[in-house]
Amino acid sequence: MVNGDPGDPVDFVLLYASQTGNAKAIAEDLLEKSESHDLSGELKCCSELEKSFKLENVTCLVLVGSTTGDGDPPDTARKFWRRLHKKGQPSDTLNHLSYTVLGLGDTNYTNFCNFGKTIDQKLQSLGGHRFFPCGWADDGTGLEIVIEPWIEGLFPALKNHLVKKRNINITGRKTSCCQGQNTTMDEGDSKICGKDIVDDITRTTSTQDSNNECSNTHNIVSKSSINGSDSQLILNGESTIDQTSIALKNIDNQGEEKRVNETFVTILKYNIDVLSRGEIQCLPLKACAFPLSTKLTLPVQPPPYLTLKYLNNFEASTIESGAPLPSAASKIFQAHIASVRKLTRQDAIKTALEVTLKLPSDVNEFVYEPGDSIGIIVENPKYEVEIVLNLLEITDIADKIYEISVVPNTKKKVAKVPSFIPVKSSLRYILEHCLDIRAVPKKPLMRSLVEYTSNSLEKRRLQELVSKEGAAEYTKHVREMNLTTLDLLITFQSCKPPVTTLLEHLPQLQPRAYSIISSPLVDSENISFVFNVVEIPKKNTVTFARKGICTGWLASLNSELENSPKELNNAFDNLTIKAKADIYANIYLRANQTFHLSKNTKIPIVMVGPGTGVAPFVGFLHHRQKIMTVNPDNAFGESWLFFGCRHKEQDFLYQEELESFHEQGILNHLIVSFSRDDTNCDSPKYVQDNILKHGAVLTPLLVNMGAIIYVCGDAKNMAKDVFEAFVTVLQVTNNQTEVDARKYIAQMQIEKRYLQDVWT
Repeated sequence: MVNGDPGDPVDFVLLYASQTGNAKAIAEDLLEKSESHDLSGELKCCSELEKSFKLENVTCLVLVGSTTGDGDPPDTARKFWRRLHKKGQPSDTLNHLSYTVLGLGDTNYTNFCNFGKTIDQKLQSLGGHRFFPCGWADDGTGLEIVIEPWIEGLFPALKNHLVKKRNINITGRKTSCCQGQNTTMDEGDSKICGKDIVDDITRTTSTQDSNNECSNTHNIVSKSSINGSDSQLILNGESTIDQTSIALKNIDNQGEEKRVNETFVTILKYNIDVLSRGEIQCLPLKACAFPLSTKLTLPVQPPPYLTLKYLNNFEASTIESGAPLPSAASKIFQAHIASVRKLTRQDAIKTALEVTLKLPSDVNEFVYEPGDSIGIIVENPKYEVEIVLNLLEITDIADKIYEISVVPNTKKKVAKVPSFIPVKSSLRYILEHCLDIRAVPKKPLMRSLVEYTSNSLEKRRLQELVSKEGAAEYTKHVREMNLTTLDLLITFQSCKPPVTTLLEHLPQLQPRAYSIISSPLVDSENISFVFNVVEIPKKNTVTFARKGICTGWLASLNSELENSPKELNNAFDNLTIKAKADIYANIYLRANQTFHLSKNTKIPIVMVGPGTGVAPFVGFLHHRQKIMTVNPDNAFGESWLFFGCRHKEQDFLYQEELESFHEQGILNHLIVSFSRDDTNCDSPKYVQDNILKHGAVLTPLLVNMGAIIYVCGDAKNMAKDVFEAFVTVLQVTNNQTEVDARKYIAQMQIEKRYLQDVWT
């Protein structure tokens, strides 16, 4: 027995550490795949350490873990992290353990896959043995680029390791395509059920069995998905079409027209600027990349596992469905939206708004410091939900109360209702509050959608996108274009999955995080935050123009703000709009582990925050001002702020406040840059340019006085450029080699002296 606990023996423990659900989903997929390789795994969350398992009893471990924050472990893995970093452990503590790690990260952040890499190093230092190379998947370029080949190599390596370790001949199980177990074969096999299927499209279940199972799990399957209509199977270069689908096309024109009309009414009702049908048909996303004679290798179709039963006279659940929230440091509560203030001029490229929230008087859990943030519980726009309901042809039952449960005898291992979906609710509620309908569809979802797509060309294109041969197509047209599930359903309108397919595959609609720009020392009753309104234009795979889910809602709260006369937009002070008394936001406190002012006021601070990245530093300076007022005899280290924006007159956020802080000596150095103003060509354009310009003065602060650097804003470009600027500063002004300079910054990160709060 691998884990030493009561129960059936298992070959390995599959451990996951997940913040938003990605690592968990991958671990569950690995568990499903392990069965087809005659391997038995046991799925565990890192939070279960010492509860249902102990590392001392695990002999073979596969860990899938994501990195969050500034290289931090997920919330669920903090206990596991502390356990591994416990001091005084002998170097042979885990000598019995063989392991591998699949780390999830994003190269847009400096501490790429830091959690997974640190776990790997720590397991080795405690005596663990790596039986398969670790994989570091990059969300910046596409997780699947690393994950898919890593998984392909994992199971052969795992079986080989177990054979050597236990001296047992573990043989691969040959599966029948009639049983729907696999689309590829073990090495040396050439026939399954007497058919040569190498490089063919192989159906993972027979059409009849697949759809019978699907129809049993949910009674809302449109006519176009009955019997896998228009299913196209490529065998020996010939195409065969299910004749049932052709008949269905001929008899279902009225239903199609009704559905199109309902969607059109929604588009008119909300004045949606949507691509025409002709424009949608010409999208590169829909263009088949391979000749029909090309044989494709499809992944196994995920087994359905959820079913709905509709109830009478039952109330839907509330927003607190029991799912954990990222970095939560308080419960969810309602905060009154007191005001909205516009910080940019009308002619600015981006619109920046400041929102002030009044905290409930009875909330005692909201104890924050500048540098912390709030999470806002968001809802999908109602018109987007209406479009989905129309496309799935379930508008008439959208408000009925259902009860959701797991399909008896489902083939999915460890099947359970997702924690963020209420067991009793309505379809409209969960589409509005629980599911991220703008999520980029992952391949398991798209593989499932293949079976419910009636148009032969649309079906073929979906097959290409999920196939092994079409990996580059998926990356180019889905991943890199940030195709949303909503846009996918609009583009492939013959795709009519049962709604349970979305419930099984779509991730949780995540709260939106915003840095607090306030100080509790100055105002304990109100908090404020700032953001740019996200504008998503209609182009490529975006079938209609839209705003960000949260920023769009906040921007629409006051019609006076968006429609204010042009002359008022030249005076920032006139654009504070008082909100109505009945407007609230559901929020919770997100504590930042390290991005705070030091308790030692003597330590110099260097703040870098262009655009809305200045937000936490406004809070820092308010906080610092209050401390200096209360404790005037305290010594305070130098304070620097590097701020940048496009135009001084259009989008210099908090100009008056920052200049006031500077005049009062609360902020010693206010260094600004304007990238689009027509100034001297030699003038610094970006914050990193000014860092280089003032490098000779900054270096003594960093090297001799223990200064702390804070960086907030865009991770993709700015944060990387700022990091490189500090490396260059140390090279030029401290006579360090590039390697030594990078090592010094890395040591600053370890000592929590180079801190980042960045986003993509």
